[in-house]
Amino acid sequence: MKLFGWFLAAALIFFVAPGLADAALVSLEPASPGQGQPALVRACLGRDVKSARVSFLGMEIPLLRGKDGCFFGVVAVDILTKPGTHKLLVFAEGKPAASARVIVKPMDYGERRITVAKKFMSLTPQQLSRHKREIKAQHQVYDRVTPVRYWRSAFIKPVPGGVSGTFGRRSIINGEPRNPHGGIDLRGAKGTPVMASGGGKVALIQDSFFGGQIILIDHGLGLVTAYRHLDKVQVKNGQMVAKGQIIGQVGMTGRVTGPHLHFDVHLGGARVDPLAWINISQVFAKRLAGS
Repeated sequence: MKLFGWFLAAALIFFVAPGLADAALVSLEPASPGQGQPALVRACLGRDVKSARVSFLGMEIPLLRGKDGCFFGVVAVDILTKPGTHKLLVFAEGKPAASARVIVKPMDYGERRITVAKKFMSLTPQQLSRHKREIKAQHQVYDRVTPVRYWRSAFIKPVPGGVSGTFGRRSIINGEPRNPHGGIDLRGAKGTPVMASGGGKVALIQDSFFGGQIILIDHGLGLVTAYRHLDKVQVKNGQMVAKGQIIGQVGMTGRVTGPHLHFDVHLGGARVDPLAWINISQVFAKRLAGS
């Protein structure tokens, strides 16, 4: 109840651009998401509308019919998105139906200092070329918006361990500033089973230079989860997996200082706080028709 109360308290009705016989109504929960945070969109577009989508920060996400007859979806703010006012647009059957000005808040996730082997700091031309190929393949998955929903119930943590590395912290590696931490590190001994956080399709299995053995799962509607530094992979490309299904084992492959699972979430290509996504998925799943 506390979670639902927080979202309802944060909801805000935005400026509506009428484009249908019935007036459109759009709200966002929370009304002003922070960098690296998701937000639930609710769009009431009229009884006759069959399909809808939302456009925000360069991403387009399909909206799904909810139990109350309105449409729902989740948009996200990438961790490096510039704070300030950004425009959100809702389309009904391909036509503009409503718009909103959304204020993105700055977030301070703190800083971390770690030391790694020097070989990971100065890449050879061959290693750099390999890394670029691996990142390109990953982004082809992140930027894809599969127009189906493979999951039904709220997402879960892929391992039960606590968080040893929080989302968004800026990294100082061997004394050099690096990009913010794009996921969370979850504690787990080598060999600990790793579960799929939600239902989906295995979109990429990769032995990467920095992330080690990784699995990317496409959950549909622009949502992708990633599981890194695995010791073993127990699924195949293209395989459908269910929430809670064992997909691999915790390891220490790639650039790591010890065994753990790095878990990250991408929505419409934006890097999102995984714990915030797990929380909002509880609300999203309950709002949808047929959940």
